[in-house]
Amino acid sequence: MAERTVAEIMEALARIETDVKTIARNGADHEARLRAIENKSGKRMEALTVSVLTAIAVGVVGYVLGKLF
Repeated sequence: MAERTVAEIMEALARIETDVKTIARNGADHEARLRAIENKSGKRMEALTVSVLTAIAVGVVGYVLGKLF
């Protein structure tokens, strides 16, 4: 009976080891995808900021040129 229990424990440990390896592999993949999503949001915000600043600069230059001529 004790041998059977040890064998069952060894089988359970083997399954746990496989599950832990799978979780670690999937965790690394999920982390990479989350980082990509986080960076995408930052890039969009940077693009929006550049667009707004460009529009303001063009407006100011247009106003100044309109007053000069």
